[in-house]
Amino acid sequence: MSKDLILTCDAGTSAIKCSLFTADGRVLNAVRGEYPTIFPKPGWSEQDPGVIRDAMIRSIRLLLEDIGPERIACVGLSGTMNGCIPVTETGEVLYPNIIHSDSRAFAEIQDIAAVISPADFYRLTGNRLDNHYTLPKILWLKKYEPAVFEKARWWLNTKDYLYGCLTGVWGVTDYSDASLTIALDIKAGCWAKDLLTDLHIDPARMPDIHTGHDTTHGISDAAAALTGLLPGTPVAVGGGDGACAARGSGLYQPGSAYACLGSSSWVSQLTEAPVLDPGARIFNYLDMDGRSNHTCGTIQCGGDAFNWAAEHLLTGGCDPVRSIASVEEMARGISPGAEGVYFLPTLMGERTPYWDPNTRGCLMGFTLYHNRAHVARAVYEGIAFALYSCAEVMRECGIPVKSLMLTGGGAKSNLWPDILASVFGIATRVHSQPGEGTSLGAAIAAGVGVCLFDSYESAAKMVQARSQHEPDPEWIKEYAAHFKVYSGMYDRLKPLFDQIAQG
Repeated sequence: MSKDLILTCDAGTSAIKCSLFTADGRVLNAVRGEYPTIFPKPGWSEQDPGVIRDAMIRSIRLLLEDIGPERIACVGLSGTMNGCIPVTETGEVLYPNIIHSDSRAFAEIQDIAAVISPADFYRLTGNRLDNHYTLPKILWLKKYEPAVFEKARWWLNTKDYLYGCLTGVWGVTDYSDASLTIALDIKAGCWAKDLLTDLHIDPARMPDIHTGHDTTHGISDAAAALTGLLPGTPVAVGGGDGACAARGSGLYQPGSAYACLGSSSWVSQLTEAPVLDPGARIFNYLDMDGRSNHTCGTIQCGGDAFNWAAEHLLTGGCDPVRSIASVEEMARGISPGAEGVYFLPTLMGERTPYWDPNTRGCLMGFTLYHNRAHVARAVYEGIAFALYSCAEVMRECGIPVKSLMLTGGGAKSNLWPDILASVFGIATRVHSQPGEGTSLGAAIAAGVGVCLFDSYESAAKMVQARSQHEPDPEWIKEYAAHFKVYSGMYDRLKPLFDQIAQG
């Protein structure tokens, strides 16, 4: 029997999705294993890596119930970026994963700024000095959990941990995840050793960097017994979810862009080199190939803001599937601009363009006339405006977004693609498998590694759109006017946000 399938494991914020892909990029089956995020204190976000590992094992076993493991040509991996999992030499987890949305390491930013200016840091790493990234989280552990810091052999991200679980080889990462630790010299493509040394972090404790398509190691005997996969099945190093989603969204040449509508959401372009914004509002990370670059703007709460509003403001916590459908039905009945109701989806700090951990969500403009349907429309539009804010920064930096592939769970909406097309003023295309873009990117990397695909570029070209949505001229006018109000909300509210954050 031929080895004609690629199995992927994509560890997102709320669940791991294990999928089976054919060599032409079609998904045959997918299994989700959900897990919680723990919020021990305001601004803290943690996950138990062992729970994610167990969910992966269960999901792989379910996938293999109808497919013989001998058909699996390789395994591809993806996961959330910006995390921090301290492990021992043998992979023992020493502290929960401090995930991307965690903002606790704010004071540690000042520790880094004491050894390098923020401007020099941005030029070195392609990223601004911000507490959501891995490096300040390592320093937080050094300060507040010294026993963990001393015992840690490796600092890993989610997919790096899963790679160790599957192969038994620890201390391995790829260029994309390495970039968003903000400890990488992005132009040299290696760890910024002088910076790490100045911060009293041993560079040797950072994982070895490989391409995402590296398939040097395979399924260990122990992992084979747990998952049902055959020992030795090649495992690709994989990539962070942003890099995987880009390739899985069909980005194959500089200038192509996509938006991921997930728990957090972002707009990203493939570029030949890092694009540095004078205001350091957008950021950069290397592609899994170690050569290309992704220039990105991310909003902290996209789908998470929508889900919060749906549960707590709009539907009373009914069944999630019915909840989404009912919210969309309400929103569709309201004209663009929600008759003056605005929603600021900054529910857990914000990255692009504000980079402010003190932001709070805000719903404003409503009167006794307005009802839940206006709020529903405002939620859709507020998240669309937040994504457009990312694109506006890119335009200012000379890389305007000219076309947009939509992927992620939110791309399944029948309304968001129309709203985004008119907010951005460009056609949007919906991925043919909108919930599988990130997993497909992991499959592409793995497929390149075992020569099922010639290259990332040729594999990305096979990605298709299921629909295209043209901007509506009247909606464009409405949204241009409403975006002016939206874009002024943060500056006016910031003093209040800061006051609230101070308690």
